[in-house]
Amino acid sequence: MKEKDHDPAPPDCNSVPSDIECMVVAAYEKYSAELFAYAKSIIHGEDGALDAVQESFLRYFVEVSYGRHVKNPRAWLYRVLRNYLLDRICSAAVKREALLAETDKMVELKPGADAMIEQAQMADQITSLLTGREMECLRLRSEELSYEEIASVLGVRPGTVSALLTRAHKKLLPPGGERGNLRGRTVRALHFLFQNGDSYSS
Repeated sequence: MKEKDHDPAPPDCNSVPSDIECMVVAAYEKYSAELFAYAKSIIHGEDGALDAVQESFLRYFVEVSYGRHVKNPRAWLYRVLRNYLLDRICSAAVKREALLAETDKMVELKPGADAMIEQAQMADQITSLLTGREMECLRLRSEELSYEEIASVLGVRPGTVSALLTRAHKKLLPPGGERGNLRGRTVRALHFLFQNGDSYSS
């Protein structure tokens, strides 16, 4: 089933007289798909990700309904969604157990399981190298947020984002690697990590 099949239809802007509701609908149509993908990279389960996105837009609606100006709705929604999801993430020990169970399923059910296990092992190594902030910067950057938007989501300065990303890339470079480039295996491991994020986030 396609992911878009799980996206709830936002209310018809023509059926509501409120300019605020129309503004929220427009933001939903513009950002909901990428927010949904981001949520799924943090927690497993489309229902949970969908609930989190809905909650973020509800909070956005409340925010603007009270007349508060949201300068960058995209960054604001990412920040609210991230904080909401982090509140729901279980302890690291529970997540490690979930990872082991999923690895067993991959061995039993999926072709090319060796490659998947290798990616899982590399992803585990990556999490041991990076701090939580460095990981969050990489995750948000993979969602194509700008440095300014990442800074807004994390509550830091853009210069801090740049420093965090630079440190993360240095840590992930293989010996003798060219600065600023990540090798293919590392990129694939990062992709695996972000697709199975709740098993690894600390």
